[in-house]
Amino acid sequence: MKYANVDGEKREAFQGGKGLCDCCNQETVAKCGTQKIHHWAHKSLKHCDDWWEPETEWHRQWKSFFPKEWQEVVHFDLKTGEKHIADIKTESGIVIEFQNSPMDIPEMESREKFYQKMVWVINALGFANRFHILGKLPNPKSNFAKDIRFFPQKIKWQGRVFFRISENPYYNNDNEFGMVEIHSISDIEAEIEENYIGHHFFDWEKPREVWYNAVCDVLFDFGGKVLWKLVNMYDDRGLKCVKAIDKQYFIERALASKSK
Repeated sequence: MKYANVDGEKREAFQGGKGLCDCCNQETVAKCGTQKIHHWAHKSLKHCDDWWEPETEWHRQWKSFFPKEWQEVVHFDLKTGEKHIADIKTESGIVIEFQNSPMDIPEMESREKFYQKMVWVINALGFANRFHILGKLPNPKSNFAKDIRFFPQKIKWQGRVFFRISENPYYNNDNEFGMVEIHSISDIEAEIEENYIGHHFFDWEKPREVWYNAVCDVLFDFGGKVLWKLVNMYDDRGLKCVKAIDKQYFIERALASKSK
């Protein structure tokens, strides 16, 4: 943990420090060695929150973008008595969870059910060499995009292709792709550019399927200035894509809920 309660004050770990955990009210001790980031550890060697994961510099950097009072906030369910430590909880009640390690679907679903209003930020550096951002897609809400249906995969002899609903009057969502007239995406590159707001095709080798099952927003952090939001339903055929989100914009938008 980054913080513990020391004499009623939320403080970071310091040499020889002792405090209390806000979640379980048990004693914590400061760990201020040279091999790991300074942190608070439960004296019993067992963390009170079973959703806790070892904190990394990546976690710390993300937390540092937000006010101290938003960091490591205990979220309490009045009906069940269940409580967990949210990485960030804004004044508007939205929880931001920074997830570094892999997670299974049941745990992901239980966290979303518990927090309800939340956003996932995933450390994607561990699979960056298997995740490829590909060509642009138009704004799915544009009139142009509403007439287009993209193939989810490349066609070997034509690359990325699409068909127009307006050219196929008998098309419906149950139609097979082979029953429509297809075109190369290169034919509409200019129109895509005109309607572009950040959406892209992507290819993910050996994906972490858990994030395809998330209901809340999932944003991948590859370490640059852009986050990539996973979009599981780009169109009515369920095409998956990602959308570029400026990292600073994401942070500033969250901070905008802070009371003045």
